[in-house]
Amino acid sequence: MSSIDKAKLRTVYLRKRKMLSSEMSAHIAGRILEQFKLFLTQIQVKNTHVFLPITKQNEINTWLIVDYLLSQHIDTVVSQSKLETNQLIHYLYKNPNQLEHNKWGIPEPVHGTVISEQDIDLVLVPLVVFDRQGHRIGYGKGYYDRFLAGCRPDCLKVGLSMSPPLDIIPYVDTYDIPLDYCITPLKTYHF
Repeated sequence: MSSIDKAKLRTVYLRKRKMLSSEMSAHIAGRILEQFKLFLTQIQVKNTHVFLPITKQNEINTWLIVDYLLSQHIDTVVSQSKLETNQLIHYLYKNPNQLEHNKWGIPEPVHGTVISEQDIDLVLVPLVVFDRQGHRIGYGKGYYDRFLAGCRPDCLKVGLSMSPPLDIIPYVDTYDIPLDYCITPLKTYHF
């Protein structure tokens, strides 16, 4: 599979996701939250990095997860995109007053306590589609691959997906960081 094939898969799965009704999207987000709660009972983390949803992409409503983490007194980390370097800066999330929308409509922190990648225990990874080996197709900018490469080896990399996995994404770049788990509405996959 070439990068052109990845682009085609990205387009197809983004289109499918955008076609979901708001009711179905809310139902899926609720199911993913339940799977996430179950997942958290099996591990121990002090903090979790959460991507904030891009509404126009009909991404999973991760605000449900943020609220749950805060209720469990688990530190929540969110990121700001540095467009000039395609990198992320991570901040401890305290409240919505820290956030502003960037040019893609993503809520991002503009101030707060900066958190090192090395201090993050679990990263919830956005994706468009994933496969049974833990490879994923994201939005194609490489933000999360660069971010995950800087995390500790024991940091858990957990995807969130509205749909089940493909059998395989055969074209994988050397810089693509595979997931350890992927949470879907029906089950959690372990790789």
